[in-house]
Amino acid sequence: MKKIMFSLILSVFFMSNIQTLYAKSCYSDFNCGMGGACVKEPFKNKGVCMKTTNSYGVRTYNAPSTNSLGTKSSGSCSFNTDCPIGFKCDRRYKECVKR
Repeated sequence: MKKIMFSLILSVFFMSNIQTLYAKSCYSDFNCGMGGACVKEPFKNKGVCMKTTNSYGVRTYNAPSTNSLGTKSSGSCSFNTDCPIGFKCDRRYKECVKR
């Protein structure tokens, strides 16, 4: 019984941290490669790589952008209503992310 409970707790812990296991830090889109974008908090120069999609949630594979170098002063959204259907505004990064 203890072995089953321990494995259940371990799997819950692993699943809750799976996002942080795959998050790669970056300074520009060039650190993320094709199909990835470096998403930064406003006024920060370091961010995390995220997969890019179009407004329907379909993966896109755009080349890295030179506009991603340096810091940004604002995000693309402030509220969920600023994002397409199926997306929400991430309060930390001020970008639309798929739900």
